[in-house]
Amino acid sequence: MRTRLGTIDRAKLAITTVAATVGMLIGVQISNAHVTVVPNQSPANAYELYTVRVPTEKPIPTVKVKLAFPEGVDVSRFAPAPGWKRDVEKDATGRITSVTWSGGSIASDELGVFMFQGKNGKGGSLTFKAYQTYSDGSVVEWANAPADANPAPVVNLTDVPMAAAELTDAAAIGQVVAAISFLDGAGFHGLDTAIAGGEFPAGSIGKVNQAKAITAAVKWPADLREDAHALAGNLKALSAAIAAGNASAATDPAKAVHDGAHDLSKKVYAWLGEMGGDHDVDAPHSH
Repeated sequence: MRTRLGTIDRAKLAITTVAATVGMLIGVQISNAHVTVVPNQSPANAYELYTVRVPTEKPIPTVKVKLAFPEGVDVSRFAPAPGWKRDVEKDATGRITSVTWSGGSIASDELGVFMFQGKNGKGGSLTFKAYQTYSDGSVVEWANAPADANPAPVVNLTDVPMAAAELTDAAAIGQVVAAISFLDGAGFHGLDTAIAGGEFPAGSIGKVNQAKAITAAVKWPADLREDAHALAGNLKALSAAIAAGNASAATDPAKAVHDGAHDLSKKVYAWLGEMGGDHDVDAPHSH
């Protein structure tokens, strides 16, 4: 009989992938940033919440991202991406074959995050082809083999069956890890400091709205739900104040978001430790 810890061991593959890709969970600095889809390992015949991570590798912003879905996954829905327009393509059967996000902007020091839900096929691997368009019209195709330049994102499907309870645990871990990775790197400390000084940094509204959407989209475990919902409420208030251009009204929610994200991060890592049987987890939080 498989144990809860066995589920966590498999789910740690997703956690390790997120850490290696973003360098937020364990402070790793990434030397070669690519468009990725995480987790990079997922159970066959199961639903998965995938996260697309898009770094901008040029001194100009990314303005459009297209992702083609392979035959082995059926995509059913997407998380909102504030500031971006979403267009999907379907085949004759109605299956979604690709999605294009456009109208937004990912600066050279930013990481774009897009999320979708899909049902995995029977096994093997999924190769997603991504097309990243920059503001000068140039397109980088992430469509090559793993060992080549510009590799396509690949997800390996595991054939090991998982019980319903195990799938629930793994899905919860995947969602929470993806969300806290984004929130940890959102720069709320700098935003709080700037707003306290009466300034709104460029891109503030988009970053806050994206954090709000991601926080609201996750099905948070009971131990984290109260903090996450409070953070979502403060993000909503901060978004409204920024949209109104009212730095004075934004001061309190900016501090609440900064403190709330920090507190939620600490509780997430404690929760992950409990899920994995390690009660002494003290992971870093990045400002």
